[in-house]
Amino acid sequence: MPVEVRASMKDTYEAIMAIGFGDYEARAYCALLSCAPANGYQIAREGGIPRAKVYECIEKLVARGAAVRVESMDKDVKLFAPTDPKALVDGIEENMSAACGKAREALDRYRSDPGVVEVLWRVVSRRDLVARGMKLTREARKALHVALWAEEFDALLPDLVDAAERGVKTALILYSPHKGIEKLEKLGVGAVRHGKSKTKLVPVMGRQFALVADMERCITGSIFPDDDVEGVFTLNRGLVTNVVDLVNHEIYLERIMAEIGKPVWDVFGKDLGKLNPFDPPGKVKKKK
Repeated sequence: MPVEVRASMKDTYEAIMAIGFGDYEARAYCALLSCAPANGYQIAREGGIPRAKVYECIEKLVARGAAVRVESMDKDVKLFAPTDPKALVDGIEENMSAACGKAREALDRYRSDPGVVEVLWRVVSRRDLVARGMKLTREARKALHVALWAEEFDALLPDLVDAAERGVKTALILYSPHKGIEKLEKLGVGAVRHGKSKTKLVPVMGRQFALVADMERCITGSIFPDDDVEGVFTLNRGLVTNVVDLVNHEIYLERIMAEIGKPVWDVFGKDLGKLNPFDPPGKVKKKK
């Protein structure tokens, strides 16, 4: 057998193993692709299958619709041929899709039971943080709540635009400049640029990243200098709703400051510099 044919058959073997064929089944199907119609002896020889196992493999292939019995002039000779590869893969894909649908319905009842479903996964790389954010954005059906910096916003922008175009309501706070926010604004997205510079806090607080899809699934964390990342992906309703509340309040504050900023600055200073979360109420004095 030519080298290129052997390489191609190896790829075929690995591909059908990946969709659920056993080792000997995959060998037998590849053998049929090479020398059909073939009898058990020929399939065993071509596929490197023990002769004692070959007819068991052939029966499995016939049962799953991957092989058919071929009529022969000699009724005592059993010949087999592979079914059309495209039809085979299409059938497997259709069956798997139906099976996954049934499994999703059956398992959905357990989603809200923390005793059954793990609800917190640690995220320790920027790549994973952003990838999970992109996946949630693509899967969102109703709403997105997002808070992030320009570096991560740049990666998520195409998916955020797609979500807006398919009618997903989005509330977004962006902590640093990026022209892409204008694309979202034109689509009617509640996208707001944070007015106060938080750059000085990045060495301590990191670049915050928070994204909630449909009030159900959340990815949140911080990207520290040298791309050190601490984050979590969760279905925990308490954490999900807290992140939604954070995003909403960041947006509320920015919109309020945009409308009536000067009176607030007169009391609390430019960029609310006089505010200290540890101070008791009434400590900041108004200007006379």
